Amino acid sequence: MSPLRGRLLGAPRAASLVSVLPVAALAALVAGAVVARVAVPRSPAADSTAASVECTEPAAAGLVAPAPGSARAPGLTGPTPPPAARVPEGSPRVQHGDAARTHRSAAVGPRSARLVFAAAVGGAVAAQVTCSPDEQTLYVATLAGALVALDRAGRERFRVDLGERSYTAPAVAGDGTVYVGSDAGKLFAVSPAGQVSFRVELGGEVDVAPLLLPSGEVFVVAGRTLAWIDRRGNVVRRLQAKRKVFTAPALAGDLVVFGAQDDHAYGVRVSTGAVVFRTPLGADVDGSPAVADDGSVYFGTDAGEIAHLAPNGGVLGRVKVGGYVRGPLSIARNGDVVVGTYGPAPRLVRVRGDAVAGAFALQGTGSREFGVHGGALEDASGTLYFGAQDDEVYGVSPEGARVLAFRTGGDVDAPLTLLRDGTLVVPSEDGRVYALAAR
Repeated sequence: MSPLRGRLLGAPRAASLVSVLPVAALAALVAGAVVARVAVPRSPAADSTAASVECTEPAAAGLVAPAPGSARAPGLTGPTPPPAARVPEGSPRVQHGDAARTHRSAAVGPRSARLVFAAAVGGAVAAQVTCSPDEQTLYVATLAGALVALDRAGRERFRVDLGERSYTAPAVAGDGTVYVGSDAGKLFAVSPAGQVSFRVELGGEVDVAPLLLPSGEVFVVAGRTLAWIDRRGNVVRRLQAKRKVFTAPALAGDLVVFGAQDDHAYGVRVSTGAVVFRTPLGADVDGSPAVADDGSVYFGTDAGEIAHLAPNGGVLGRVKVGGYVRGPLSIARNGDVVVGTYGPAPRLVRVRGDAVAGAFALQGTGSREFGVHGGALEDASGTLYFGAQDDEVYGVSPEGARVLAFRTGGDVDAPLTLLRDGTLVVPSEDGRVYALAAR
């Protein structure tokens, strides 16, 4: 297992170093808000030795009132998302919904949760769940080293052995082919029927989501190796980074952009592999980039900063966000950048221009290794959905109020997925995938 992943997913939580918020203060950010909460029994992933489906309807959801004196400023408020803003077309077939990794959805997510299913998949899940073009099949990569396909009722359709644990959100092409990697150092291509079309040995851990290129090729990161793979499984081009790459690559025009642990952000020409820019950012670049509508790119760093880069790699600005940024960034419809931070005071932060415009605080442990990793999903109403290492799923309205609360049995480190019908898909390190629908 890679050192960083060990810190993020396997390290014990440290004792509290600072005062933390009261538990009840998490219920809402705005006085008078009401939150719908659904809880499920805690069950370690180790107990999920075989796939199963739990479709038991939970008991009546509890209503959680805000704590007296709950802090309300600054909230995650922002202008109403303009309807003309670009959103990914089609289904959420890749990490964060599109090649720009904006994590915006045209669907409206649930404000009160009904548990559709809780499917045990045989291992912890630390990668986003993606789906087939018709959204009838969900694809799950597990830390037990399997690609699991589920139907919309949570029943297993097939599973494929990946040889080692996988932190990789599967990428689903338009023809239904699923591309997924693992720490075995391979990229797999799997047909919609579950047959392995090819395996490509890349020599390094495939820890981040593949990027589907307009040419039909797949851009894959494997440790320090960057590879272009064609539809037949041939390595078309290969580059070597100076240090390991932990960010999922994004597409910015004709460039693939990514960050590395050599403290630099990179832009590489899609067609030639030429390095167009290598911009120093002063710390490990572990916050996966997101590409804004104007073509500029945002990165997160271990210096607790968001760096804004022009398409040519020039630095346009930096904003301190108060904690390590080790997960993917998101771009809201109004152009704000939304990012999760690590402790000692973990938050979901909204950055507007060159300043923090608002934040939603979580109860921390005092550890700098505890926080929000998966990045926030913005639905059509502007509500933000995300998970955290407190085992919870959050829905936060544009007004800054918590409108959805759901507890799993393990860390929710991966981004969430919103289907066209408004079903919210939640992967958890308790070894289950949850589907939540509006009541």
